[in-house]
Amino acid sequence: MKILFFAPSAYLLGGVQDWLADLVPGIRCEGHDVIVAVPDGLFHCLESYRHAYPRLACIGVRNPTGSQEGRIESIMEKILSIQPDLIVGVNMAAVYPAVAKLRRRGYRTGRLIITLHAIEADYFEDLRQFHLIVDAAVVTNRLTAALVAHGSLIPSERILYAPYGVKMPVHQTPNRLSDDVLRLAWVGRIEQVQKRVHDLVPILDRLDRLSFPYCLSLAGDGPDANSIQTQLQPWIRSGKVRWLGRLDRHQLQLQVYVPSDVLLITSSWETGPIVAWEAMAAGLVVASSRYVGSGAEGALKDGHTALLFPVGDSDAAAAALARLRDVNVRASLANSAFEMVRSRYSDSASLAAWLEVFRTCMDFPSLPPVDAPKLARLALTAPSGRFDRWLGVTRAEWFRRLLGLHFRHPSAGSEWPHSLHGAADNGGLLAMASRLELNA
Repeated sequence: MKILFFAPSAYLLGGVQDWLADLVPGIRCEGHDVIVAVPDGLFHCLESYRHAYPRLACIGVRNPTGSQEGRIESIMEKILSIQPDLIVGVNMAAVYPAVAKLRRRGYRTGRLIITLHAIEADYFEDLRQFHLIVDAAVVTNRLTAALVAHGSLIPSERILYAPYGVKMPVHQTPNRLSDDVLRLAWVGRIEQVQKRVHDLVPILDRLDRLSFPYCLSLAGDGPDANSIQTQLQPWIRSGKVRWLGRLDRHQLQLQVYVPSDVLLITSSWETGPIVAWEAMAAGLVVASSRYVGSGAEGALKDGHTALLFPVGDSDAAAAALARLRDVNVRASLANSAFEMVRSRYSDSASLAAWLEVFRTCMDFPSLPPVDAPKLARLALTAPSGRFDRWLGVTRAEWFRRLLGLHFRHPSAGSEWPHSLHGAADNGGLLAMASRLELNA
């Protein structure tokens, strides 16, 4: 198989990036030809991404004008030059219209696979809009599969599941001996909407009232880093919180997983998280919110592989952490969690699942032909500026290239958007996800 991945390059740390960096070399070792194409511009920088993930051996996708039409045409050029069997979109929205435009022009493209890594309404709206040209959607969480099926976005047989994977140690890490200080860790993108990082303040306040010694290591970065760091200053000054900032995987292992007993998760929703499986593989116990996605996935079982508490319930979170002062409780949970991760989320199990997904996609019957008017609508490019509105998208793009004009984007998400839709109804989607999980 020749597989062409399109993925963003602006984000140098994160679960999706780690997943891709581990998966691609494994697929190549199985004898398949894998190309990873990433944007090369201002915020999305090919060289920085290559430095962070050298084993991917990425190639660049350069948008000469910064317009939406420029994004689409640059992806089309890569597809035509590489001629892949499978085109895999990873959080790059322009892949959809690029494939639609190629098919409208009569080109035979590889099969289009969209990977879904988030419970975000705008991603689901993209899939809804372009479902006629999507050969398969691959999800990393059982609940995401249920959401796609519930919305009838694509046929159920074309919704496939493959989990994230983590490296397993040759031998299980011995359970840590207690020195009466419970060492906690919180790892991830420091923001409130999904990760609920501000829940840490009331949780730590409740722990102080329980009067037992603890230390929290906080690793990550994100839009709410400054605000939560300010709120945590009393604990930072007392030494109860270690503010570590952004760490790569090697640093995370040495500075967080090795010295810690418990990983604390406060999220409202997740499609993993990979940090949970990494922590369990390192011998930590997970104390987690019952985030949307945890129930359907079925990996975090209260009292068996983790301790769980309701989202946003700081009293219950503190009570769960207090239970983990008991070395025997930690040992039992850690052992069960380690075996669960070994069987379900090891790098070998994940690789096998993704290879099976790609083989299945190759065996799918061809999609029904899309009638010309519908395909034309899917191939339309939204105007990027006044030239597009004055001259039409095609002529405006030619004019920009002729004059060397280029959009000045204020952010990575503007330069190469994750989605073609704006702020969709994420609250409604999460409410539906919660209902589906309750009925699972």
